[in-house]
Amino acid sequence: MPLADNCPLAEVKVSKLKDCPMLTPCRLDIEKFQEWSNACHQYLKHSEKKPKEIVRFVADGMLEPRFMKWYHANQTCIDALLLDKYLTEFVKYVLPCKWEHGVRNMLLSSKQGNKPFADWQIELENLNVLLANTKSTCCLSDASVQAQLEANMNLDLRAKLDNTNLIATTFPDWIRKVTELNEDLHEENARTQRLIDANNAAHAAERQKRKPLVERLSDPSTRTQSPSLMGSSANANILRLPWLTEDKKRILKEHEGCNQCQVFYCGHAKDLNKCPMKINNTWPDPKNYKTLTLETALATKNKTVAGYAYAKEIRDDNTDSDSYVPPSDPPLTGQHMKATVKLSGPSIPSFPISVKALLDNGCPSTVISDALVTRLGLRHFPLPKEEDNLTSLSELPLHCKEYVKLELSAGKGAWSSGVSRAKINVGLPVPLLLGIPFLSSEQIVLDVHA
Repeated sequence: MPLADNCPLAEVKVSKLKDCPMLTPCRLDIEKFQEWSNACHQYLKHSEKKPKEIVRFVADGMLEPRFMKWYHANQTCIDALLLDKYLTEFVKYVLPCKWEHGVRNMLLSSKQGNKPFADWQIELENLNVLLANTKSTCCLSDASVQAQLEANMNLDLRAKLDNTNLIATTFPDWIRKVTELNEDLHEENARTQRLIDANNAAHAAERQKRKPLVERLSDPSTRTQSPSLMGSSANANILRLPWLTEDKKRILKEHEGCNQCQVFYCGHAKDLNKCPMKINNTWPDPKNYKTLTLETALATKNKTVAGYAYAKEIRDDNTDSDSYVPPSDPPLTGQHMKATVKLSGPSIPSFPISVKALLDNGCPSTVISDALVTRLGLRHFPLPKEEDNLTSLSELPLHCKEYVKLELSAGKGAWSSGVSRAKINVGLPVPLLLGIPFLSSEQIVLDVHA
């Protein structure tokens, strides 16, 4: 009768191979019984005792009181047994009824997982040897063990085995060849992992070389090389003159400038056909181009008209003090920077729709109105709680619970963005606000002087 499962397990102690093994008091389970059986067979092999004498010595090595009582009660019969027969009778006494079925179930349900094939195969064979040593009917044949190994090996090894024309005449030969396949697979996985680690290290080093966002936004070289929203990605590295806006044309006109050579007080403002660049069909060099501003015009005028300078006193109606205001005083209000982009979605069956997106390099997120999302029919994704972090200038929260994925295009498809994520806000006053994440990922620099 076995002891309760909460009792500690016994230990098998062997000082020398030719010395009789000792079984300490406590409970025996299947694995401990197998250990005791192996120790007894080693004693039979290395001692000088006759096979008929072995049992009386190993039986005296059982120190558990229950086992001793069992032996003394049947000493005459037990001493007459050979070692294998003694172990068969002993296992019936110490292990639960139908223990063979439990061992068989362990053998049939065992899977390789991440274990090396050789280690897993030995575990299964030891369980089967335990059944074989006790003459159990639950013992599996070599063919059954091989089928069990094939059915429960890991998927990678199984795929490699299926793709290999493996020929084995005996079960041990099959075990040896499958073990070699498993070792080859382990080497391939290790080599692949080394390549992945090297690639990750290279990407990490490249990311460290990249400039921070603030430096990229303010770097003049980046500004000249980055394509604008309306530019072509194929011609991103070609420097082009910016378009003449209505304000720039007005400044040129007021300061006797030329729209072709874009020079103030050029001397041929009254007859633009005399412009050398127009005659030669050329344009100013983009590398040396300077933005047309009122300050530039005034500086050119002062250089052109020698000895002429002025300063004007302007009295503010709301103050009693006199103050000097330079002629180039900037305006109090400027225009929002917007770009016309095109979007499409599941609800847009034909051509993409045009939207004026607000460009804001002070906004930490890209935000889209719920009305535009509904119109496009974009799929909603749950937004992490920590990303619901937007506030207005009055510090009122701008709640966002979901986000969408979208792609933008412009210039009749000449430019297109990558996939961006935009937070959905109900009641957003603009349809689309392109913030720092979008501007950074697309390497867009806002030139407020243009």
